[in-house]
Amino acid sequence: MSVMPDRVQRAGLPALGRDAWVEVRLDAIATNVRALMSKLPAGGQLDVVLKADAYGLGAVPIARTALKAGARAVLVATFDEAQELRDAGITGPVRVLWRVTPAHLRDAALANIGVTASSPAVVHELLSADLRGAPPLQVDIEVDTGLGRDGILPSELATTIAALRSSHQIVLRSIWSHLTAAENVERSRMQEEVLEQAATLVPDLESHLVGSGGLLTIGDSQTIARVGIALFGVVPNALRPTMTASTIGITRVYGLAARPVRVATLPSGHGVGYGPAFVTERPSRILTLPIGYADGISYHERGVAEVLVRGVRLPVVGTIAMDSITIDATDHPAMDLNESDEVTFIGESGSELIEPVDVAKRRKTITNEVSTSFAQRLARVYTMDGEVVATRDLRGYHTVEEL
Repeated sequence: MSVMPDRVQRAGLPALGRDAWVEVRLDAIATNVRALMSKLPAGGQLDVVLKADAYGLGAVPIARTALKAGARAVLVATFDEAQELRDAGITGPVRVLWRVTPAHLRDAALANIGVTASSPAVVHELLSADLRGAPPLQVDIEVDTGLGRDGILPSELATTIAALRSSHQIVLRSIWSHLTAAENVERSRMQEEVLEQAATLVPDLESHLVGSGGLLTIGDSQTIARVGIALFGVVPNALRPTMTASTIGITRVYGLAARPVRVATLPSGHGVGYGPAFVTERPSRILTLPIGYADGISYHERGVAEVLVRGVRLPVVGTIAMDSITIDATDHPAMDLNESDEVTFIGESGSELIEPVDVAKRRKTITNEVSTSFAQRLARVYTMDGEVVATRDLRGYHTVEEL
């Protein structure tokens, strides 16, 4: 198969601005929705957490795909993330998990966007909002069952419920909480008990507790799950010692690749990049790629990062610049490497594979940070069953047909 820029143009879409891109496999999103739903008891519901632009991968096409595959609702962190989905024509349930500022509460009601009551101060803002002429504001009450970060304390819950129900401008939809350590089943069950006790105050409302990790540890007792990182084929960090993507049934959603803008053989003693941080000790074949730390390649990966070219692992050498990095391909067995070769940072090449978790480990961070670090200027290319169906760059989305 030819490299991605050629596939994009064959699909009739505008050419990529440069030869660097993130591929997002929408068919894998659909597969993962179904696999994760199967972890719930019969009749269970799956909500997808697409905050931070769907973990950096593009909330609009992923929301459409996930809802079509059977997800019930889309959850985001901020009001503008929710409004983006509405503006794009997403009509399914959309809810905001964090505080919506008073200036946007009326907009939320008008757009049928759910909001969260997460502290006494937020409850006061909800009750004070000017919602005249707008539909009732849908409110989910967050309960602090032990995370200690946000939410209504159980001792304050009865008063909070009574206050919110006193307003004809507000409709309560659910109560929910967040696990502290999903891998700790004993602690999770304790939080589950606290939420269940809280739910007795509002038997007419649904309650939900688990995210990706909780679904995979105590999902058998849940009827609703909010999944984020697992939707993208990644096992939550703390569960990796006991679980793999294949045992869960989820598959990798995204990859990162580029192709060289220069292939050059440099003499021994030649510097490569600023510093120079790397000096050739022999005649060396150096590939220059049009991607750098401004795109989400960590500056600190110098000397540890690897890429794949025609199924061979090669080291990143020299200083990682804002717009470029360099690869030492001297030991690659192929003598005809050229500017049309695809260089893989995340994904498969031949029999080799670099997973998002591999990148996270060498950066000494969590997998969530890998994709959320991708810059907006780095093109996203959306595929379905191997065919390019859309792209997104700084000019916006370009689609073959409505996703």
